[in-house]
Amino acid sequence: MEKEQRCTGATKLTGEELARYRLRKPGGMEWNARSMTPEELSERRIYMRKTLVRFPRWENMTNAQYEDIRVYRQGKYLMLEDENGYEYLLPAAGVTAEESEFRKIRAMMPFEFLDVRAKDFQWSRYQGDVTVAKEMVNRYILHYEKLRNKGMGLYIYSGTKGSGKTMLACCLLNEITKRYKGVVKFVNILDFLEMTKKGFSGDDEDVNNIRHAGLLVVDDIGVQMSKEWIDTVLYSLVNDRYVNRLPTIYTSNIPVNRLKMDDRITDRIESTTYSVQLPEESIRKAMREQQKQKLLQEIENAPDSAATPSQGNETRQHA
Repeated sequence: MEKEQRCTGATKLTGEELARYRLRKPGGMEWNARSMTPEELSERRIYMRKTLVRFPRWENMTNAQYEDIRVYRQGKYLMLEDENGYEYLLPAAGVTAEESEFRKIRAMMPFEFLDVRAKDFQWSRYQGDVTVAKEMVNRYILHYEKLRNKGMGLYIYSGTKGSGKTMLACCLLNEITKRYKGVVKFVNILDFLEMTKKGFSGDDEDVNNIRHAGLLVVDDIGVQMSKEWIDTVLYSLVNDRYVNRLPTIYTSNIPVNRLKMDDRITDRIESTTYSVQLPEESIRKAMREQQKQKLLQEIENAPDSAATPSQGNETRQHA
């Protein structure tokens, strides 16, 4: 284990520097521990989340658990020391196909969109101009790693049902899952409210996994009714991700400045997303018809497909 370094003076420490120490608290381990201000704890927590989001074992830890561990570099390696003083060498980055499939299934996205990628979203189906929207989506994928560090997401909207908002969000989620490390989650806003309507609990595992996902898609925000408890739940979700700089992709039928909810919520969404406006056109029916035809062709072309129906071997009797 490395020796504790004394942090003196008024020099502001970075999140990486603070992560080298665990929080000093009564009953806690004193080895490599130090006291921290609320600002330092916040900076440290942001760094820890973004660093450990690539590692399933430590990806969904609570704030209290983060305080008891430390992360530091030893030469070219990244090390983690747990609450008991055991050290772990964190593996290098890189997403395997198995990891990608596992993370995709855990994301809770609609089954019909589990396999869609960015290349599957057919922008040419729109009659209207989609140049700006397409460019924004491509830039987001290309620069995701840097945008993720800033907590920046997207706000995809169109007033027309079936315009492709949810599919586009899933295309992005799958594309990012293939290219980058991290925990991804998809949740419909009404499903999330259903999870919390019996009394919001910050300790609920499913709710916590959604709140702290490395990248989260919140589908159909704005369809919910405006009630005090709903605004409280949504503010808690949006603010938690805002404070921890966790990117979120929202889909909605309403522009962000017209959402009927607490101004604190809309302000945080607007300040942490780039708008992607889709045309006021429905492409859902055409897309689903194409998917059904594709499935039928795959079945017909499969080598183990059933034999073609018999034409019949009836013996004809000639007069």
